Amino acid sequence: MIAKSFLRILLSAVLVLQACGPGNVVNPVTPPPSTPDTPETPDTPSGSPDPMIVCTFNIRYANTADTYPDGSSAAWTARREAVKKFVDTVKPDLIGLQEVRKAQSEDFTSYFGADYGYYDVGRDSGSGASVASANCEGVGILYRKDRFELVTKDFFWLDPESRTLPAKNSDGTYGAWNSACRRITVYAKLKDKKHGNAEIWFFPTHYDHKSDLARKNAAEMMVAQMKALCKVSDLKNSNTIIFHVGDLNTTYEGGLLKPLNDNMGYARMDAKGPDQYERTYNGFKDTGGSIIDHIYYVGKAVKPVKYWVDRTNYGVPYLSDHFPVLFQWEYQ
Repeated sequence: MIAKSFLRILLSAVLVLQACGPGNVVNPVTPPPSTPDTPETPDTPSGSPDPMIVCTFNIRYANTADTYPDGSSAAWTARREAVKKFVDTVKPDLIGLQEVRKAQSEDFTSYFGADYGYYDVGRDSGSGASVASANCEGVGILYRKDRFELVTKDFFWLDPESRTLPAKNSDGTYGAWNSACRRITVYAKLKDKKHGNAEIWFFPTHYDHKSDLARKNAAEMMVAQMKALCKVSDLKNSNTIIFHVGDLNTTYEGGLLKPLNDNMGYARMDAKGPDQYERTYNGFKDTGGSIIDHIYYVGKAVKPVKYWVDRTNYGVPYLSDHFPVLFQWEYQ
């Protein structure tokens, strides 16, 4: 367990990633002394016979130059089998993926697709084409086919003109909020076949890594979009179950996520556990990191059970430069 006092320590280190990783985000936490060799398991549910696990996972785009601390390759081809082992072991019901590139999209469609349905959209595709078709980066959804019936799927950009490809500005930024990259949200409406076809909405995304304005406005926009698309006027008192997950490139305490904090439940605080103050970003390193991957939810039927950050060694030191973040809940 990481003491809360460590969270108050201010570090001057700035996290810098290639291709739109966290740039000016600082919320340091102290890592545990070692990586567990066996995965943390979901808790035994106290009520519902069909608990659900929701996951957000920035998989790190397929970059052949990535390495582990010992110098070995951390490219996607070196991590792919371990990521599959994580999915096969933990079996999350819903997974939101960030930084998906063409080869990874193709893998999630086929190599990872026996048990899961898959949907992604490339953020630079004006038509909303898949990452593989558009050959760019994007956000994706994996959902268990034995549990869910897909009702609808769609996307929007994190920009005031949410259905129009954000233009590139003269300074190299994008859209009205001057994002360093085009940013996109994908979403799906599903029916839970294990619980009377209960309606579940799932909104994975990836907020901008440089622009505070873009992150602040993205949080405000997400609240408005979820209300409109899910036809819920008051998220706090929603009967509809909605999840908003992703690499939001800022911290819960930083102020930019206030619209989400004011309108939604927050898995990390509501389902307390030993990983409540564990870093979610690691940068393929044993030290440093921050809590920038989040799971928000609403729905009167949602009973939080467990939150955890999966640091298991599934055959490689790190599955990605971010850890998978998971939230187990049950119906009440």
